[in-house]
Amino acid sequence: MLELILREWRLLVHERPSVMFVLVCAASAYALLIGNLYRNETVQNIPVAVCDLDDTPLSRELIKAVMDADQYDYRETLTDEFVSVEKLRSGELAAVLIIPENFAKKFYTQQPIDLAFMQDGANTLQAGYAASPMQSAVGVFSAQFAMNAAMSNGTPQLSPSAISVSVRTYGNPTQSYLEFYVYGVMLMATQIGMIMGFSMSMYEDFNGGFFDNGNVEKILAAKSIFYLFMSFCSIVLGMFFLARLFNLPFKGDIFTTMILCLAFLFVVENLSGIAALFFRTKIGLCQCMVFYTLPAFLISGYIWPEIGMFDAVKWLSYLQPVHYIAMDFRDLTLVGENADICAHVEIFWVGGALSLMTFYGMLKYKLAQRLKN
Repeated sequence: MLELILREWRLLVHERPSVMFVLVCAASAYALLIGNLYRNETVQNIPVAVCDLDDTPLSRELIKAVMDADQYDYRETLTDEFVSVEKLRSGELAAVLIIPENFAKKFYTQQPIDLAFMQDGANTLQAGYAASPMQSAVGVFSAQFAMNAAMSNGTPQLSPSAISVSVRTYGNPTQSYLEFYVYGVMLMATQIGMIMGFSMSMYEDFNGGFFDNGNVEKILAAKSIFYLFMSFCSIVLGMFFLARLFNLPFKGDIFTTMILCLAFLFVVENLSGIAALFFRTKIGLCQCMVFYTLPAFLISGYIWPEIGMFDAVKWLSYLQPVHYIAMDFRDLTLVGENADICAHVEIFWVGGALSLMTFYGMLKYKLAQRLKN
């Protein structure tokens, strides 16, 4: 019995190291990754600003209360409501509080005040976390300065409820989880399909000797075009079903969306090829794909916003292509635009080109080594 156990150990260590890693380290790796992702339990560093149309000492005190909120990354004080909306549309800000004109006058005369809190609703979780600290900040401010108003003006003490906050959601006004969630799942499924299809095809043909006697460049080009086309059709079909059967919005330019999807699939395909040549066994390749799927979705920034991640996890998010397309695609469908799309498409094409050169170099090197042996 001991001899058989030692045999299994030797096989894992010397012939199946990837299996060994998943078997021993998968649970702890997931625990460390997801534990660090959700350590704070709430989204932190939400980029917000205040549009102060009153510009009085009292309004500046309210701004200070907003700045002191732990969950916020306070960016700036604005004076133009149109500029505030544009910054929200561009994704530069996640939320903006609008302080109306005559704010101080209404406060000291105990008139109802309605503050407008505009937020980006494309990310439902981020929007939910953005509104709560603002309600608290306004409540603390109102309670603190109600007594001051009474002492200054001889009026009865004001109730904190004299100030209300009206939340206006931009991009996903109904806060529909379907609209927020489903497009991202579709993209993840497309990525998994590309990785499985192309990497398995490369692995089997390389190890089966299909490249040994043929035109390597021609075979590689045929494979790349075929799987790129099939994966692209998968995205188009998924978009059609979601838009037609479930009436999900699609406000962006279709041509821009298609270019974004092609660039994304290009880099994913070549990274899949590198993985296919890296692993020595099919089971190792399969385990890598399974092991990667859940963390990829969790740290993509699609569900848990990147602004709430620790730096180490954030950098892991930046290294995977789905991080960029997930937010871009969601903004295109729900809002109609995203200021970072051109930069992200460039990242995809450059990253894809570098991956392709690495992939091709590995393929030629491994074929040369096999011919020598």
